[in-house]
Amino acid sequence: MGSKSNFFKYTPPVQEENKKAPELVTVVSRKSDSGAKSQNKKYWLVRETPSEMFKLQEINLKNIPTGPAKLVSSEEFSSDYSLELDYWQKEVRPSMENLEKTVQRGENHRSRGELYSAEMEYSGALEVDEDNVRATFGLGLTYLAKGDIEKAQEIFSKVVQLESAFEVEHKHMFNDFGISMRKMGMYKEALQFYKRGLTLDSEDENLYFNIARTHFESGDWENCFRYLTMCLEKNRGVEEARKFCFYIIEKSTTDDDMLREFGSSEIGTKLRSDILSLLRKMQIAAGVDLDDAIEKTHQIRDRMLVIEEEERHTREIEKDLYNLDENNG
Repeated sequence: MGSKSNFFKYTPPVQEENKKAPELVTVVSRKSDSGAKSQNKKYWLVRETPSEMFKLQEINLKNIPTGPAKLVSSEEFSSDYSLELDYWQKEVRPSMENLEKTVQRGENHRSRGELYSAEMEYSGALEVDEDNVRATFGLGLTYLAKGDIEKAQEIFSKVVQLESAFEVEHKHMFNDFGISMRKMGMYKEALQFYKRGLTLDSEDENLYFNIARTHFESGDWENCFRYLTMCLEKNRGVEEARKFCFYIIEKSTTDDDMLREFGSSEIGTKLRSDILSLLRKMQIAAGVDLDDAIEKTHQIRDRMLVIEEEERHTREIEKDLYNLDENNG
């Protein structure tokens, strides 16, 4: 197995979020600070949620909402906070729009392969908002594209500590980061990002598919079968996952080297049994009839046993020849 396999041509579809985005309200400050000068006040950006709660995010010194958000009830919002419409219109809104343009320029540069320009824009955005999720992911992807693994690792460490990154709207970023890491052969890191994505949406079959592919390329057959099965159980309609399954089954019946990798006596009979069970389950998840799946799995098992016996016999012959040489010497 290897990352150069041309079998995969699957591009996960862009999924639209069904949930309505929170409605932006305005900027507020605490009523208890009403007599303070503006530079001494603490401000929050407010978004109204569908659950009649208000999401507050603190505004930094550069007039950008940043860091983790907190939820307050409508009662607390009404009693403790005052609207700051003028501050929103003159300071915060223009700053947010400029930041959005900077991040978008970075994404445009990166999509065109203009990596140094992308790095400059993302870095500029992070100077304004050091916790900006899109800019952080974008900068990490830029470093990976440049082959700067050390800097990409630094971004990787930062991302996993960003509380604001772990929201459903960002799951595709974890997927994108995982794909880029897999292409660089950074399988362990790729799996960490994919699995972070699963914590945000455990029903996303695309993440399971990408995890299976990463295990395939890294040589972990058991987990490859396991996650491919979960992908198909989530959505049998992922055609590339079904093709992947049938490719594995076909390869299992014709490629003795593959069978040696996960069927030799060295890995133990329990693991061999687990792999066969996963092979059968994977076929069923792909829509194969139960009897046909059992029959195909038995064929693979029988071939594994034949290979094991052949290898045992070969070892015995080699041992006899070695002893013969020793005696003649």
